Formats: sequence, C-alpha cells, structure tokens
Amino acid sequence: MTERQYNRLLAFWRKTPRREALGKWAVKLLPPVFFCVYGAELLILFWRDGITRGLLGAVLAPALALLSSNILRRLINRPRPYARYAIRPLIDKSTRGRSFPSNHTSSAFVLALTAFRLSAALGAVMLLLACLTGLSRISAGLHWPSDVAAGAALGICFGLLGLILF
Repeated sequence: MTERQYNRLLAFWRKTPRREALGKWAVKLLPPVFFCVYGAELLILFWRDGITRGLLGAVLAPALALLSSNILRRLINRPRPYARYAIRPLIDKSTRGRSFPSNHTSSAFVLALTAFRLSAALGAVMLLLACLTGLSRISAGLHWPSDVAAGAALGICFGLLGLILF
C-alpha cells in the first residue's frame, strides 16, 4: 500500500468519533477474544478427554506457529507502515520493525482452526474473526497487507497440521 492509501484508510476510521472507537475496538479487543476462547477450549478438551493427542495438537500447533512467526520477524525485521510513511496509526504504537509476518493474524488463524476441535460452528465464527483481525491490523496502519497474508498462511498451515497430525 502507498502512503496515500494508508492515509485514506486512516481518514475513513477517523471521520467520526464512533467510527474511530470501532476501529480501535477491533484492533485492541479481538486478540483477547481469541485467547479467552482458546483458554476455554483447552479446559473443555482436558475436562472432556483428559490429556490426549487432540489436546497436545491444540497446544503444539499455536506454539509452533508463534515460534515460527517470531523467528521470521527477527530475521526479516521489516519496518512497519507508520515507520516508513508519515502516518499516525489508529492506536498508539511505537514498535519499530518486526512487521513481517503479523503475529496477531498468525495467532488468530491458528487458534481459529484449533476451535474446530470443539465445533464447526465455533471454528467458522473464529475464522471470520481471524479475517477481521488481519484486516484491522492493516486498516489501523500497523501492518502491510503482505504481513497479514503471511501471518494468515502461517496460522492456517500450523492449524491444519495440528488438526491432521493430532
């Protein structure tokens, strides 16, 4: 995206106080939703089945996705849009570099796929929220579209691997 495109996106969110609050809400509150659902999922899996391969997969897939994402971020160390362009992100953020891939998006997708262990409906809702998480990271000026695409791909790969192997 160009600087002009980011400024247009941010101007859209900042047009009214209500819209800006909605944009900030999406960026700040979607990640905790995933971790709350994930924590509940782990408790349900443990309570229902005990320590099984399914529970192991539900723990290992997100851990490996996060580890892989962090390794890539350190190796690539790509600057964030607000560090490259004269834009002010939707939320206060001063982190420099480590934009590629998006950890939030990667985590959202792997946790969404993990939710399919409990229910297809829950997994589908979480996948929709994962997409919104990625879009919110771009529209807030925190990540490049390719950061989010790479994070989604990483999360999907590890999520599917966890479902297939465990």
